[in-house]
Parts: sequence; C-alpha cells; structure tokens
Amino acid sequence: MSDAQSIESGPGLDVLELIHESIFVRDLNGRIRYWNQACVALYGWPAEQALGKLAHELLGSQHADGIEALEAQVNSLGRWDGELTRQRANGQTLLIDARWSLHKNAQGDALGIVEIGRDISARKAIEHSLAESEYRYRNLFQAMAASFWELDFTPIGTMVRQLFAAGVSDLAQHFADHPQLVREMMLRTRVLDVNEQTVRLFGRGDKTELLQSVEPFWPSASTEVFAHSIVAAVSRQLNYSKETRLRTIDGREFDALFTASFPPENMKKGILMVGVIDLSERNQAFAALERMQAELMHAARVSMLGELTASIAHEINQPLAAIATNGEAGLRWLNRPLPNTEEVRTLTERMVADARRAADIITRIRSMARHQSPQRAPQVLNNVVKEAVQFLRHELQAQGVEVRLKLTPNLPKVQADRTLLQQVIVNLLVNAMQAMAESEQRQITLSTRAHDSGGIELGVEDSGPGIAEENLGKLFDSFFTTKASGMGMGLPICRTIVESLGGSITAANSDGGGARFVVHLS
Repeated sequence: MSDAQSIESGPGLDVLELIHESIFVRDLNGRIRYWNQACVALYGWPAEQALGKLAHELLGSQHADGIEALEAQVNSLGRWDGELTRQRANGQTLLIDARWSLHKNAQGDALGIVEIGRDISARKAIEHSLAESEYRYRNLFQAMAASFWELDFTPIGTMVRQLFAAGVSDLAQHFADHPQLVREMMLRTRVLDVNEQTVRLFGRGDKTELLQSVEPFWPSASTEVFAHSIVAAVSRQLNYSKETRLRTIDGREFDALFTASFPPENMKKGILMVGVIDLSERNQAFAALERMQAELMHAARVSMLGELTASIAHEINQPLAAIATNGEAGLRWLNRPLPNTEEVRTLTERMVADARRAADIITRIRSMARHQSPQRAPQVLNNVVKEAVQFLRHELQAQGVEVRLKLTPNLPKVQADRTLLQQVIVNLLVNAMQAMAESEQRQITLSTRAHDSGGIELGVEDSGPGIAEENLGKLFDSFFTTKASGMGMGLPICRTIVESLGGSITAANSDGGGARFVVHLS
C-alpha cells in the first residue's frame, strides 16, 4: 500500500465521520487526501471537489506570521495550534481555531498533516463586542465628572435572604428598628473599583485605600438612605436616588446626590454600581441666593414702610391723642370738689385700651421691619388677610378705597411665615390703591376659598383700569414698572415669597375690567 493510500484509507478514518469538528488530512505537498462531513458543513466544499486540491489555496488560509512559517513549525516540532482565517465556498470569512499534527507511519516517516478545526467566528465577534463594551464602559467610568463606585453586593443578598427566611416581611421597618444591622451590611459591602473622580473627592490620592468596606464613607445620620437603597434593590427597582451626607476618608462630611443602579445582569453577579455627585457648591450657592432674597424682601418691606410713614404716624397718633384726651378729662374729674371715681375708672380703662392699640400698631410695624430668617408655621389665612387690611386701614380711608372681604370660613391652615405672607397681601393692596388713583370708584375685593385642585386660593381684585395686554407677561419681571417713581421690585418679590412657600401667583384682568391677582397656596 502506498503512502498516499495509507493517508486516504488508514484505520480509524471512518470513525472521524462521527466527530462534529472539521478534520481533514493533507499530504506533504499540501493536497487534501481526507475530508470529513464536518468539513463539508463548515467550508461548503463537498468531498469530491476538495480531495486533491491544495488546502491553503482552496480555503484561502491566512495568518499574521505567514502559512509557510506555520508549516515549518509543524514539520519541525510535529504540531502547531492557533487561529487563522479562511474562506467558505461562498466567500464568507471564517476564523478557525486549528490544531495541526504531523502524521507518520510505523517507521516514523512523515506522511502528511492532520488538522482538527472549529469555527470560532461568532465567539470572537462576541468577545470583541464585549471587549469594546468594556473599553467604552471603563473610559466612561473614568472620564465622568461624577464619582463612580463598583461594589460587591453579594453578602447583602445573603443577609436579606436570611431575614426573609426568619419571617421578616417589612424590610424597611426592620431596618428602621435595627439600624446596627444596616451598619453591618455597610461593613460587608466591599469596594471593587472607583474612578479617578472618586479618588479626588473621597481620597488622598491613593486609590487602593478606598478599596475597602463602604461603612467609613457613610455618616450615622445617612444610614437610613443606605437602607432605602437596599429596599429599592430588593424591590426590583432599576435605580434609587437621594440627597444625603457622605464622608471622605479624612472624615470631612459633605452634601451629595447618591444614586444606585440595579440592572438585572449586574444584580445576578452581586455587583452594584453607585454614582455620587458633590452638591456642596450648589447648596452653598442656594444658601447665598436665599440670603440675598431675604435681604431684598427686607429692603422692600422697609421701603414700603417708608412710603406709609404718614399712615403709620396717623395710626399711632390716634390712640396717643385719645390717651391724652382721656387723661386730661380724668384729671378734671379728680380735681372737682367731689371727685367722680366711676368716671375716672371708665376713662382709665379707655386709656389702657388705647395704649394697647398703640402697642399693637407698633408691634405690627416692628414685625414688618424686622430682619429675620423666615419662620414657617401653620397660619389661618383669613386672619392674616384681616391683619394686612388693618395695617393699611388709615391709608385705605385716606384714598377713599372700599374694601370688601369675601373670606370662606374654616379653611385649612397653610404653612407659611406670617410676616412674609402679610408682605405679599400688603404689596398687592398698595398696588391696587395706586392703580385706582384716577378712578372714580375705588373698590378692592379680597377673597379666599378652597381650590378645586387642592390648597387655598387668595384673590385680590380692584376696580381700576386693568392691566395693559402688552404688560401681562412682564409684571413679575424684575425692574419692570409702569410707575414713574417705581422700582419694579414689588411684584417680583411677591412671586419669590409665594414660590418659596410652594405656591404660585398669577395676574389677569377681571370681568369688571380691573386687575385680579390670584395667589395659590398648598
């Protein structure tokens, strides 16, 4: 039997038809002598067309080192394995994981080369895609301005399952009752990786010192937020976000937005992705803005009091004049030959009442002029409205303005700073008086009612000429005014105050032609 015949029909070759991997044999000249059915399925060439052909020409074999180098290696060492590209009969490119072995006869003479191969094109494509995805993820992980953490959450899953097995049904309540359990969960949650922004925000330049338990980075006051994030993960939410306080490795606490993401594929692996954004600068800016607004509101109140100086003086002079008059009358009754003590007692009681009225007026003025932080408390809106009208009583009378009160009784209380709420009402009343300066009929209607969508509505409507259409959209803009001596800050300040209370203010023209301002408070 010739060498070629030994290759083509050697013992055991029929068994190779049962193997799913492609197996073919080529002689020392590179011509195909055996071609199993798996080769037919893989490369698309039937055996009768493949046998006798030069294998590398038929299959278009390519390798970075060159096919000749691979042939030299298998002839020298007796084997070669690696990856090379080939083409199917239809031109499709394949990536083949191949193993070549030198086939010898009993005397040790080389007869040819046996190749076992399998298509790894799909696997490599997936690996390449995953590698690109991982590359993009790592680039994003490191490049983002936010702090990112990759955490090992596996022990937490075990602890939660143990709690459920022990009969715990309300996880959130159990955590609230056992905060130390949450701290223990923090201790068991390990940091796998962090980005450079995390090192800058939480660390001291050494990334490795952050790869520990997360517990040191959570102040005790923020334990509840960590607990809520666990409940969110167990509840199969996709993410959880909350403003809280976190702590650097040096112990400095800061305001932060904490966000945890729970994609199912990561949760199965016990990996938790966490993002942290430092809110310190934002909160400091907000605080500065609130202080500036408070200064502006205070300045507006003082300015308003200055405009009402004549009214304030008249308000105070009335009870003072009454006290003086009653005091003089009382002295006269005492100086009579027979003092009338009953008359003196009546006059004295009037003096006390007038003194208290003067004190109340001064208290209201001091309250309006005082510069203090807003103090929110439950307020009866109807009472605040009446106090504002009383504060402007003399000015309203001097301007010949009739005030109608349509106040719905027993309304829910509103959470507000009483002085600021009075400032809004007084501003709206002063604006209404000024708008009606040239009107023959001067009437202001103040109304309160429960709003259909919830909350309470305060309406201030006047009988003036109304608001020009072109000005309706500008009324609440800073420094916009239609008055020659106006600064354009009254209505913007009203809006700022109302919005700080969680409400809104709108302006429109009423059916009667005058202006109507509506304040909605929740």
